[in-house]
Amino acid sequence: MIRAAIPADMESIAALQIASWRGAYQGLLSDAYLGQPVVDDLRAKWVGMDVPAGDVLLVSETDGVVDGFIYVMCDRTPTYIDNLHVSPTRKRGGIGEALLRAAAKRLIDLGHSAVSLTVITDNLPAVAFYDKMGGTRGPAQDEKLYGEPVQTYPVTWDDLQALAG
Repeated sequence: MIRAAIPADMESIAALQIASWRGAYQGLLSDAYLGQPVVDDLRAKWVGMDVPAGDVLLVSETDGVVDGFIYVMCDRTPTYIDNLHVSPTRKRGGIGEALLRAAAKRLIDLGHSAVSLTVITDNLPAVAFYDKMGGTRGPAQDEKLYGEPVQTYPVTWDDLQALAG
């Protein structure tokens, strides 16, 4: 089931992103960062967060457990997918696709026409997923993720109707 997130979901969202990063970013971010610092940073981001009006935060829930989420910041042009994560134990089961399509439908309802994100270039499963979902990759760029140097691709969908399916 995909639904709008509620304040009670924020602990689960933080825990899910921590688990996701520790699985997906092993070897891409430093082991030191993936220890306690990632817990501190992501809990500080999510726990107690008031989602800005107009932004989209959806969760996937199975048997009462949050197993995926997507967060879209709508005050950017184009709108920006800040996070899309699925529980490491539930990957490749269609949750990421369902969340991305549900967010696209919500963005259309809000009057948006495009969306973008950035993905770490060496996160090959994520890059392949966004390619499969029809995203257009831009050139690789260097940036910092919580102080960690990474190389990313911008990925854009200029047709939310197509993404929504």
